[in-house]
Amino acid sequence: MTVDISYNKTLKYALRALQLIFAITIMGIVGYAIHVFRGHTVYEHFVYGNFYDYYGVPDAWGFLLFCAAWTVVIIIFYSITGIILADNKWIGYVRVAVEAVAVLSWLAGFIAVAVQISNDTCSTGNSSCGMLEAATVFGALEWLLFMVTATLTVRTTKLGGGGEHKTASTNH
Repeated sequence: MTVDISYNKTLKYALRALQLIFAITIMGIVGYAIHVFRGHTVYEHFVYGNFYDYYGVPDAWGFLLFCAAWTVVIIIFYSITGIILADNKWIGYVRVAVEAVAVLSWLAGFIAVAVQISNDTCSTGNSSCGMLEAATVFGALEWLLFMVTATLTVRTTKLGGGGEHKTASTNH
């Protein structure tokens, strides 16, 4: 008798709990890094004229914050659909699409912040750089968690027609 881990609800709940904890951690870290970041104005010289340009918080930081908020929405979505729409065939395809968007968003988010850390956005002595390094690590771990849950979701949808199964599959 073989038990398929894609039907293990305890594992799914544990992974979703980790995703939620990491998302809240990332929201706190990135939110504080955005708060302490000091934008600055630079006078730019060009052939066609000069102007003042303001350098604020990089967009990648905001995108990583969005990814964390999106994860909280996903956890709420999975909690509701797991209870109300557990046997709906089409909800499985929606779950796969939501997982795919999350996987790609987290991949883009943590890579974008890592690139921002490696160039001159982070100056030495800036306290937001250390926080962003931690947020990047948590973002990479969040991406790995979503890779695992996406695989489990695809397997559940493919093998079971989209719904959550209440029994483990057996092979004789």
